[in-house]
Amino acid sequence: MLSTARRMVLAGSLAMAVVAMALAGLMMLTISYDVLVRYAFAAPTDWAYPLNSGAVLGLTVLAMPYLYATGHHISMDLVHRALSPRWQRVAGVVTAVATALFGLVLAVTGFQSVALSYSHGLTGAGTFSVPLWIPDAVLAVSGTFLVLVALLFPPGGEPDPTASGPSAQDGANP
Repeated sequence: MLSTARRMVLAGSLAMAVVAMALAGLMMLTISYDVLVRYAFAAPTDWAYPLNSGAVLGLTVLAMPYLYATGHHISMDLVHRALSPRWQRVAGVVTAVATALFGLVLAVTGFQSVALSYSHGLTGAGTFSVPLWIPDAVLAVSGTFLVLVALLFPPGGEPDPTASGPSAQDGANP
């Protein structure tokens, strides 16, 4: 059962990471377009900045659960390797608890913001006037997945067989 839950959470996290990659591509296109029309035609856009500021938020939080689950997120290997195996486990537990708490804060505040912005019909600035509940929902979903991966993929636990790269191998050979 745990294996099925891990696979489902990892698949959902991977899907969110793919969306984050698409957002990075979208940002490259919109920023390039904005720079081109601003300097070539003296006609800056009023939608590129609000769109890209939301995309930066989405890019950051959508990729986080997958990177954490596969051991590719920012870590402090230098400090962990200097510790004894017992303290490495303690550091892993502290990391998992901090990650879960951060995810919980993101999820709770995200869901509260969704309810508030949706009930009041709040929208962003610019041509598109994106409803603000959409980026808030991204925070809520990402926070929920971050809690799940912190619980299901603890640092120093059994390495994920689908993960590749040095982090997955380091987890297998402490």
